[in-house]
Amino acid sequence: MSTRLKWMAQVITDVFGIGDQNMMEAVDLLKKPEYKQLVDDFFNGVGAPRILVYYQTHYKLSETGEVKDYGGHKEFFITDGEKLKLKGKGVYFLRNYTDANGKEKPINMNGAYDDQVLFGEISEHSVTSLNTIINSIYKPLTIGQGKDDWKDCTQEQMKEFNQCYDSFAGELKEAVKSSQNNINLDQYDPVYENDVKNIHTGKGPKKEMLEHFEKIFNEWSDKIQKHLDSADGDRKEDNNESHPLQELEYWKQRMRKLTGISEQLRSKNCRTVYDVLTQASQANPADISAPRDKIYLATSKWRSIELRVTEALNESKDNVKYLQTLEKFIEPLYNGDPDTIKETLPALMNSIKMIHTIARYYNTNERMTSLFIKITNQMIVRCKYMILNFIKLRKGEITKKSQEQTNSDALWDFEQYPPDELIPMLQSCIDLNNAYQA
Repeated sequence: MSTRLKWMAQVITDVFGIGDQNMMEAVDLLKKPEYKQLVDDFFNGVGAPRILVYYQTHYKLSETGEVKDYGGHKEFFITDGEKLKLKGKGVYFLRNYTDANGKEKPINMNGAYDDQVLFGEISEHSVTSLNTIINSIYKPLTIGQGKDDWKDCTQEQMKEFNQCYDSFAGELKEAVKSSQNNINLDQYDPVYENDVKNIHTGKGPKKEMLEHFEKIFNEWSDKIQKHLDSADGDRKEDNNESHPLQELEYWKQRMRKLTGISEQLRSKNCRTVYDVLTQASQANPADISAPRDKIYLATSKWRSIELRVTEALNESKDNVKYLQTLEKFIEPLYNGDPDTIKETLPALMNSIKMIHTIARYYNTNERMTSLFIKITNQMIVRCKYMILNFIKLRKGEITKKSQEQTNSDALWDFEQYPPDELIPMLQSCIDLNNAYQA
């Protein structure tokens, strides 16, 4: 047994706490025939640069993505993370060995505690864990770095890194927030599980079960209806502080929430209640002990809500798809100077024209006008910022927000803002405005 294999087996043993006396079980796992190709490719520097080890019971995924656990004793599984679902805790091994050209190299099997193979723990709530690491641990460290910590990085490289990092950290935070704030549809009482299984045998459902299902069904309908009706109220009004990325973020959040609702509508919980009530609405009145017309109205309302959710989700996905095409052209509005913004204007306008021409939902006059208001607002904000801070930026004196100049009265200080430097910047802003209005 190689040193590398023994080291990985020890890591697996420690992470899952199975005891050193059971370490051979982890060794045998890495040698199993069904995992041989995956493990060999990993060591040889080909295929996926990762392998993940899970220690859990067998399960089966339903068509709706629900996990049906078979129970029994836990077993080890090795995967590349593409198909097998993690149900608890896992350990990952990441290949980190390349040549000078970035090409993957085979792992040294006689090594162990080096950086050729990295490892760590993951959980089924990996997004939440990653959000905590990125926003609560690494972000404060990057914010607190001084010029010396960046070594040979240029001002532009520092700026680009921070922008990408902030964007990723923000996306993570919003994803976690969205999952936590999403509406949850209550589960039906498990006491009726056996009655549900017998529903297709021709035996009519009990009165108590129908009353419970009808009650919870109506609660679901009201929750979803209320969410759909209030969704537009979450939008920020067009004012001097609204900006284009705000529009994209709104549709991303809406898409996340509607995706969560849609997944619940397809879950076993919802489909079971719907199927039982649908069958009851079509049954002979003598076979059920509840008013059939009342149940029929509830299921009809549900079908209408399902259609609304589907349409609203399709709208959100479509809008996000098209608005994301604007991101690279909108970026200079947040980070560029007036000349850079002016250079990207033709591409930005062409993309907006494309959206107005072919987008299914976003091509209305109202939405186009709202988008232009947000773009104009951000253009003005960026020009103001550049006028006040272009000298500091050029000297590399701004590494954090507190160092930015926000007082417009400072422009009258001719020593701080020499006219021969300030006037060209003002002219650049005027030229941008003329190009935008043209």
